[in-house]
Amino acid sequence: MAIGVGLALGVVLAALIRAHYRAGAPRIINVGASAPVASPDSEGRLILEDEAVPDSDFYQFRAQLREAVQNRNAEFVGSILPETGLAIGFSVPQTRENLNLDDPQGRFWLILEKAVAIGCARAENPPPYNIDPGSEIWVCPNVAQAFARQVPAPNAEEEVSWQVDRVVVVGDNVNARSQPSLESETIATLSNEVVLLDRDRQLPETFDPIDSWTAIRLSDDREGYVYNRYLYSPLESRALFGKINGEWQLLGMPGGE
Repeated sequence: MAIGVGLALGVVLAALIRAHYRAGAPRIINVGASAPVASPDSEGRLILEDEAVPDSDFYQFRAQLREAVQNRNAEFVGSILPETGLAIGFSVPQTRENLNLDDPQGRFWLILEKAVAIGCARAENPPPYNIDPGSEIWVCPNVAQAFARQVPAPNAEEEVSWQVDRVVVVGDNVNARSQPSLESETIATLSNEVVLLDRDRQLPETFDPIDSWTAIRLSDDREGYVYNRYLYSPLESRALFGKINGEWQLLGMPGGE
C-alpha cells in the first residue's frame, strides 16, 4: 500500500539511487562526540562515522529497533511512532494503518530497514520537534550529513543537482556489475565511494529500496549496476529520533524528495 502522494514524489528521485553489493557488513567507524569533521580518505572514499557509542542510551535503543525491524515487530515500531502520525518526505503525516505495518514487505518497512542498517549521527539543524528538554536528535543513516561535509557542491546553485546526480556505495568491496544480475560480470569493487547515477539506463521496474538495482557510471566512464541495499542517496529518506516523555520516538522521515 502506498505511503502517500508525497512519497510518490520521493520514489521518482529515489529511483535514482540503487545498487547491489555482495559485500560483508558495511564499514562503520565508532567515534566519540568530540570526533573531528571528516574528509574523504586518501583514496577518495567517504568516511562514515557511527557516532552512537556502544552501551549509550541511543545505541541500545537502536539495537532494539534493528531487531524489531528485522523481525517486523509491528507492536514495537508502532509504539515509537508519533501520535499525530509520521511524515515521510513531503507526505502528510501517516497513521499506523496508512503505513501498513501488518505487511512485512510494505514500503515503510523497507525504508526504515535501510535507514537504520548503517551508522547514525547527531542531527545537524534538524526540523523543530517538541522533544524533551536536552534531548539530542539523531539521524539514521549518516550518509547525507557525511556527503554534505566531505563532498560539497562546487557552488550553491548546483547543490540540488549535485546531490540528485550522485549516490554513495556503502560497504567494503561492493560489486558493481555489468548487468543488473548477480550472475553478471563484476566490473569494479567499491568501498564507501561516490558514483554518478546513469538515468538513461535506469530500470523501468517498480522501485524497491532494497531488492532492486541502480544504473551507475564510474569515474572512468564505465557503466554498471549496483544492488540497492547498499547504495544510498544524499536525498534518501532518513529517520530522525528524539526523546519524548523519556522514551525514544521516531520523529519524522525527511528526504526522498
